Amino acid sequence: MKNRNKIFLIFCTALLFAAAGCKKILEEQPRSSIDPSYFKTPEGIQGGIAGIYSSFRGHWGTQIFTQLFSAGTDESLKGAAADVQHWFTYNNPAIKSNTNDYLGFWNGLFIDINTANGVLEYGASANMPAATKTQVLAQAKFLRAFCYFYLVTTFGEVPLHTTFNTDPTAADSRAPLADVYAQIIKDLTEASNDLPNTAAAGTGKPATKATALYLLAKTYLWRGWSTAAQPNDFTSAFTTAKNLIDNKGTYGLNLMPYFGDVFKEGNEYGSEILMVIDHTKDLKYGQNSAPGSFASGPAENKSNFFWRPNYPTVLANYPAGGGSPVCVRDIRNGRPFQRIRPNTQYVIDVAFANRATDARYEGTFQTVFLSNSTQMAAAGTPGVVTPRGQLINAVDTAIWFADRVVTPAERASFKGIIFEPEHLPGATVKYTASFFPNLRKFNDSTRADLNDYSDRPFILFRFSELYLIAAEAAFKGGGTMQQAADMINVLRTRAALKLNQTPAEYAAAVAAQQITSAQVTLNFILDERSRELFAEDCRWWDLARTKTLVARVQQYNPEGSAGVQSYNMLRPIPQSQIDLVTEGPKFPQNPGYF
Repeated sequence: MKNRNKIFLIFCTALLFAAAGCKKILEEQPRSSIDPSYFKTPEGIQGGIAGIYSSFRGHWGTQIFTQLFSAGTDESLKGAAADVQHWFTYNNPAIKSNTNDYLGFWNGLFIDINTANGVLEYGASANMPAATKTQVLAQAKFLRAFCYFYLVTTFGEVPLHTTFNTDPTAADSRAPLADVYAQIIKDLTEASNDLPNTAAAGTGKPATKATALYLLAKTYLWRGWSTAAQPNDFTSAFTTAKNLIDNKGTYGLNLMPYFGDVFKEGNEYGSEILMVIDHTKDLKYGQNSAPGSFASGPAENKSNFFWRPNYPTVLANYPAGGGSPVCVRDIRNGRPFQRIRPNTQYVIDVAFANRATDARYEGTFQTVFLSNSTQMAAAGTPGVVTPRGQLINAVDTAIWFADRVVTPAERASFKGIIFEPEHLPGATVKYTASFFPNLRKFNDSTRADLNDYSDRPFILFRFSELYLIAAEAAFKGGGTMQQAADMINVLRTRAALKLNQTPAEYAAAVAAQQITSAQVTLNFILDERSRELFAEDCRWWDLARTKTLVARVQQYNPEGSAGVQSYNMLRPIPQSQIDLVTEGPKFPQNPGYF
């Protein structure tokens, strides 16, 4: 592969066994060194699988990853405390000089691929029950495909390695796109044949047959949009997704009745969830800092902080100066990182425009903060005094992020502070880069300290997305337009259920939510994906796959519209990878970057 990186890759394969594995899958045996023969032992191949799963904690739910893959889309704008700001604005000179932003993601996935290769190459000789061995090897195929799926959809052509790497080399090259996709499809097909229909009780959410079929459908969809497309890709994507939907009972899958419950704490292993990245506060396994230490571990899940406004700095007299904070930072409301915020022009006017009969806006965003003059203030105790009256803790709304322009009478009678979408004509107290609706999907009320990271499992794949995959594939010719509408309507019917509805209100909402085949367009599908999957770290990939990144950023995102270019539909190859290839042809960068 590449000189120093090759050695680093093998060394980190060993470290993965000492890293935090998914304890719900197996117990780990930390080791400081590894020999290929170790993969011939039961603890070796099982430890390899656990190591790969644990490594994903270093990506999803971390702050740099979240910004790298959620910034610069139609959904999001830069928060007041954003880190990798150049991806929000597509400040192209900065992007070109920061190609190593993706180094951790690139290296981490290739390390995992090499570990999977070791398991597959040597694991067949492991002395363990045949059925168990078959399951472990199927896990390795799924995980190798998983890593290559994210590499090829992020960077395009990448090196393709399917044997365990033991010797350093300074030569490497990118494989044709068709070869990488073919390997992913082969691995997922074989994995789906051997993985169980459902996970064993108490094992969490390791890959099952359904997980492999989900990713297989999505891979066909991606390849169908790519230059490596095969004639039946969209048909295969639709058929694979629909068969999984039609047989959901076999796999223990189903939509939750109410959208707002999907991300409710405690539902991470529910019927709608296909795959999670587990987390733990156990310092032996979690790669975390000690709770309450204010340190930062390399794999902490801080997704509950990134989309959070700076609510503790809203003073009683806002927008004028003076007064005490109407809310103080507490465990329930969380730590206001302000890394990224909703692009409310798109959110309010387009994606979630129908808030009357669609529950997904209220299920996605927290728009009110109750008064709390002290941490865990008792309900009914006096809160802060604003120019409009005394707030009552845990009773009165101290901050309201309205979805419209309020009337002067409403503002005068409201004791708290009302913010309005900044793009709406007539807005007075406007949303800012610090003050905006909070994302509620990743809330964690169980933290011991108000600044602690979350140990909630990070939800990665959801059953509901299969309906969107099927709809997009049908739209692209893999089915009929009516089938596309039917798939979308399943999700829109679920979204019609709101809290405290009467039966008549629910029936009217269901009717209002239905669409016809004539309404199915690519833009409608993308808007539906926002309604269903907002902030679930897939939006840049959605826009890149559908070749709509430039058009939609220019249409909806004022920060990124001037800088976005078509070459941003691929991310840059880390410069370190390029520099370490010193033998043979030079390793090429993606067009547009240097």
